[in-house]
Amino acid sequence: MEPTDAAIAIAGPLGAVAGATFYFSPQSTARAEAIGIDAVTLYAAGRGAVLGEATTAEVDDTFFFFRPGMIAGLVEAGRRTATVPVLLAAHLAAADDFALATFGTIGGGVLRGFDSVAATVVVGLPTGVWPLVDGYRAAPVPDEPMASAFRRAILLRELRGGVHREAVAGAGLSAAVACQLDRGDDYFLLHGYGDEHRVADTPDVRAAKAAAEEATNTRMGELLAVLDGPGLDALVAGAVAMDEAWRAPVPIS
Repeated sequence: MEPTDAAIAIAGPLGAVAGATFYFSPQSTARAEAIGIDAVTLYAAGRGAVLGEATTAEVDDTFFFFRPGMIAGLVEAGRRTATVPVLLAAHLAAADDFALATFGTIGGGVLRGFDSVAATVVVGLPTGVWPLVDGYRAAPVPDEPMASAFRRAILLRELRGGVHREAVAGAGLSAAVACQLDRGDDYFLLHGYGDEHRVADTPDVRAAKAAAEEATNTRMGELLAVLDGPGLDALVAGAVAMDEAWRAPVPIS
């Protein structure tokens, strides 16, 4: 497998399992409620807490793909109830809880293989480029294998998000337009946009969006090129297994 092919293969699985599936899971809801907030607030304020004591405006800018001000409001709400360290601890604990509750059916070798090669990618990344990547990388990695693998899945998802932001800007697209053309109208609305933010869906706009996606895949391929063929295979196998695990039907007892 080539690095760019691996980048494309892991994008969807990690985008799903390490994104909204985890953010709004029962485990995240429980950790949020334990500190007096809801899962949506923990998503913004907890994920944003990996940036340390960054201002709400700085967190808002880092989240980029949301309507300006939307994330800042949620972060402010979270910080009125809990400190940044408490928010961060709840967010990371929710990730570990989710991993333990979701990935038990995956063979240990698959997750250990993913974790090992993902760690190789993470170690080789530059610092000071993608704030959320730096923030997650600074957090201690759990000893438990499922939790460790999932933390690195989150890191790789954040990496793609940071790379995609650069590609969107390079293609001359706004965050709103990028969302408008990505995953349907629900995604656009979820990020706080409405009819006043829409643009005409023209061939030129579509071409710019396609160019941004291609640039994202190419850059991600470059970052994954530290792995050899078997390493890339292990990365894809782990990402697919995690994605399949949360989609599996719950057995009826």
